[in-house]
This record gives sequence, structure tokens and C-alpha cells, in this order.
Amino acid sequence: MPDIIFLRDPDLPFLEIKECDTLDNLSYKKHFHEEISIGLIEKGATRVWSAGKRFEAAQGHIVHFPPLLPHACHPENPANWKYTMIFIHPRWLGQTSSDYDSKYHQPHMPILHPKYQNERSRYLIRSCRTLFQQNATPLEVESVLMTLMRETGLLQEEAAMASSGSAHQSPAILRVKQYLDHHYKDRITLDTLQDISGISKFHLIRLFAESYHLAPHAYQNLLRINYAKEQLLLGKAIVDVAAETGFYDQSHFTRAFAGCVGTTPLRYAKAATS
Repeated sequence: MPDIIFLRDPDLPFLEIKECDTLDNLSYKKHFHEEISIGLIEKGATRVWSAGKRFEAAQGHIVHFPPLLPHACHPENPANWKYTMIFIHPRWLGQTSSDYDSKYHQPHMPILHPKYQNERSRYLIRSCRTLFQQNATPLEVESVLMTLMRETGLLQEEAAMASSGSAHQSPAILRVKQYLDHHYKDRITLDTLQDISGISKFHLIRLFAESYHLAPHAYQNLLRINYAKEQLLLGKAIVDVAAETGFYDQSHFTRAFAGCVGTTPLRYAKAATS
């Protein structure tokens, strides 16, 4: 049985479910997703880095990462580690990833509030996975997914984040982010970002990291990885995707991809056709 499985349905392109079970030497580097991420730790425990803070999550905990929020997980014992993660693109809720912001005025807690740590929430996560495995109708899957988001408070929480926007952000740093969002495939220099923002490139990296918890080059790299995932699912050759996304060779692309996704581009692509 594969140690990582990706479940998808062409009728539900906004949704992906990931199963991870007993991996050796697994440790995710800092990364983010363009999707809303909600998952259940089914076995073991992990150390979680999220937006510059550290947390502990163990069996039975339900975790949640909003779109574009940098995070990383380091299982205490990868051989005794199992989780199910559901990725929901915000377009399902009539939003885009850019409508969300990883800068919180209150510390973000990746582990859901105790009142949401209930058996019904766990049951709904497992039900979404089972329905996918059984090729259930899209309407059935979406109905359970909607119930899950209500049960865990995420519909209300995501709506609040969307309405709050980025009013407290520096307009100059926001311009840098927006430029990266639209030009992440390009060979971008700090001089370019300095011209866009009007901020000295010697201060720009620190200010950007204070807002988004990642340096500009790391943010750009993660945008490339997320785009690469989409292209691999369309059946494009790995070497072509690596070149298109700006990686200087396939081995570099494979290392960067595996560090964020948890598996190689080849295995990720094969999972799309299995």
C-alpha cells in the first residue's frame, strides 16, 4: 500500500484528499497551500510550526491552515504517523486564495479550538475520505464537506477573514506580494521589487517576512510548486513543468517539490491516474 495517496474527482476540481501513513524520515519543510486545509491526525504526534509559532498536535487532533499560511510539520516518529488532510480551494466558497491573508492580529492556532475537537468532526473527515474512495456522487461529497466546515466553525471563520481583508498591511509590501502572485514564473530580482515598492531591498525582505512569514524568494518558490501541481495533474511532462516554473533542472524541482508536497513529482503525477 502506498505511503501517500491523493484522492481526486474530476467533477470536484476544487477538492483533494491526502492520506499519509507510516512514512520513513518524513519532515515537511516550510510551505503553504492555496487551499483551505483541514486534517485529522489519526496516529502519532507531530511538532507544528505555523506562522513563526510552535505547537504540538497528537492523535485525534483536528488541524486547520488557511490558504497561504506558512507552516511545517515534523512527526515525532514517522513510522507511527498517520493523517488525513482535506484541501478545499476557496473558489468553492466564491473566493480566491488572494482574498485570504496569513497576517493575523490574533495568534493563529493550527489546532482547532477544543470545542471543535469532537467525534462528529472526526467522523465527517473520515466520511469525506470514504465517499471519495467509493466514488460517491459529487452532491453527496459536497454535502458532507459543507457539514464538516460548519461543524468545525470554518465557514464562519473563513468569512470573517475574507471580510477583514488586508487593511492593516503596508500598501508597498502588498504591491510586492501582488507582483509575485502574477509574475512568480519570472526571474525576479530584489531590484525589481525595490522599484515596485519604493522600499530599500535591504529592508524589503525583513518587512515582507514580517507580513507573510516567508522571504520573497520562498514565497515565489511556493507559488511555483502550487502551479506545478496543477500542471502535473493535467498530464504535462515533469521536465516541461520544471522548466516552465523556473527551476534550473529537474533534480532541483524534484527536491523542492518533495519538500513541500511530501512526495516526488513523478509519484504525485502517477497518483492522478491511479
